[in-house]
Amino acid sequence: MAAAPLRRNEALHIALLLALIAVAVSASGILVRVDHLLFDAGQRLSWRAEPNAVLIVAIDEDSLDQLGHWPWPRERHAQLLRLLCAARPAAIGLDIAFSEPGKDQQADRQLTEAVAECGNVVLPLVIELTRSGGQLLESPPIRPLAAAAAGIGRIGVRLDEDGIARAVDLREGLAAAAWPLLAEEVLRVAGQLPAFATAPATADGEALTRLAATAPADAEHHLQRREVRRISFAGPPGTLPRVSYASLLQGTVPAELFAGRIILIGVTATGLGDFVPTPVSANSQPMPGVEVLGNVVVAMRDGNLIRDLPLLPALLLTALLAAAPMLWLPRLMPLPGLLMSSAWVLIIAMACALLPVLGNSWLPPSGALVAGLFAFPLWGWRRLEAARRHLDHELWQLRAILPASRNGRGDALGRLGFEQRITLVQNAQEAMQSLAAERSETLAFISHDLRAPLANAVSELENGEGVDAARLLPQLRRALGMAQSFLWLARAEALDARQMQPLDLAFLLHQATDEMYALARQRVLRLRREIPDEPLWVVGDFEAIERCAINLLDNALRHAPAGGEIGIGVQRLGVGTLRFWVDNEGVAPNEEQRERMFQRFSRADATRKGAGSGLGLYFVRTVAERHGGVAGVDHAAGRIRFWVELPAAVDPAPEADERNG
Repeated sequence: MAAAPLRRNEALHIALLLALIAVAVSASGILVRVDHLLFDAGQRLSWRAEPNAVLIVAIDEDSLDQLGHWPWPRERHAQLLRLLCAARPAAIGLDIAFSEPGKDQQADRQLTEAVAECGNVVLPLVIELTRSGGQLLESPPIRPLAAAAAGIGRIGVRLDEDGIARAVDLREGLAAAAWPLLAEEVLRVAGQLPAFATAPATADGEALTRLAATAPADAEHHLQRREVRRISFAGPPGTLPRVSYASLLQGTVPAELFAGRIILIGVTATGLGDFVPTPVSANSQPMPGVEVLGNVVVAMRDGNLIRDLPLLPALLLTALLAAAPMLWLPRLMPLPGLLMSSAWVLIIAMACALLPVLGNSWLPPSGALVAGLFAFPLWGWRRLEAARRHLDHELWQLRAILPASRNGRGDALGRLGFEQRITLVQNAQEAMQSLAAERSETLAFISHDLRAPLANAVSELENGEGVDAARLLPQLRRALGMAQSFLWLARAEALDARQMQPLDLAFLLHQATDEMYALARQRVLRLRREIPDEPLWVVGDFEAIERCAINLLDNALRHAPAGGEIGIGVQRLGVGTLRFWVDNEGVAPNEEQRERMFQRFSRADATRKGAGSGLGLYFVRTVAERHGGVAGVDHAAGRIRFWVELPAAVDPAPEADERNG
């Protein structure tokens, strides 16, 4: 019942952590280049109708070949404007700066007259660095041209950290963001400016020129920007239709091609004018500035300029996208969870890349992407931690059947690797299976060896008359011995290492020998002790080890020939091990007997009179293993020796002596 709330709490914690990661990445902008890459990918995937509303008159290589080197005389531009205006275009945007008077004043007058006659020509204002001091300077057209123009607009784009032009500022200027975009002015003059666009504070070119001319000389040279918008590009360079400047002058272009359209005049020849990398061209094929201007005109006219989502809603949406994987990860297995999380990252990337195309909005996805990549590893880590805690809990619960966990020499759980923990659990499972098999064997033994003598005794007692007590007593004693052996074995198998205490093995062996002394005299056998007087410390259960020594002595007493000698002793094997042993005269056991001598219900000679239950040596082995030791048998010089090795302990405090005394 507690697992489900615990899982929900972990999922909530990880969701909050993912949201925090996403917000931190998005707010810091450390992965802004990833955002740029996805924005650019969306721009390359977009498909829009062919932008026929705008036509570029290109100052291209052919025009330069035919008309001579740049710059051209201004009367040539006046001639071009008169030809264009005769075709009645909606507006003309001249992407050529005339911020300084020309060498020929007559040519300036001709250009001014042509601009005035057209009545729909928009001229550019340039914000540029001065040659001395590196200060910014607003450079509008010369005063006569500015007065004759239908509007003046600023040209230029915003370059991102990677040098690619993706956005423009609708308002920009020094000391105050007062200047509109040239694209906006062209649309206003053409009567195609959307209702949502903001009209400039001063509408006529003369007023704008007067604003620049009357600006104080010591005005702050700080660039002010507002209302940034990303450009929705119509396509790669060359997408917008264009005609050659020279062809138009030569009259080879039909006049009806310009009627009702927005005409933009600018440089497209390589090496002249401004070329900037864009999302649809990057650095391999920079786009001419006049074509960037045309893309801004088209996007603004169609309402496709892209807005960045406001900061607070963007961070909130990013946090929600980051936390979304926790809706399915707690419910899925690892492989489906991994696939779903990977698909979610791709969905976020594709959705954010296409959002500018489909919704004219932009949400930087890097924060949500990073969180999406971290979602499965974080949840997997929490699940592994939960699995580790469960394994540790189960291992502590299974210590009763894991001898390596009972002694003090095994590795602490905290230092074990995950695979080692799994191995321990597998060992415990095997031990459980072994115990189940032993239980079945025990039940079979009880039903046969223990039940038979008791059933016989009950049957004779029920008959009443002629009960032979001398015949019943051996059966009852044998059944009692078996029951006692089962009790001792059950207690040995339930030993808990946490309840074991330091004890003096030498004292314990003396006590076990004293208990068997009377039985040895009865059977005319001698007991020889090789036990030192100084304490030999081990950590264990006193009664279990004492019963272990008594079982070995009883086994020797039953198998030693009359008048023989039984030895008991203890010795150190190196620094950390003590071995105590019991030996007697006897024939060396064969290989088969050795293999089953310490097994459950095993007797070396089942036909021998007074054969036991077959649990005595198995009890010895069980006690040894529960104390982190081993039991075995050797044969040398006509004597068979059973031994038990136990880990030696450090000499305890004086109070331990009193406790074991």
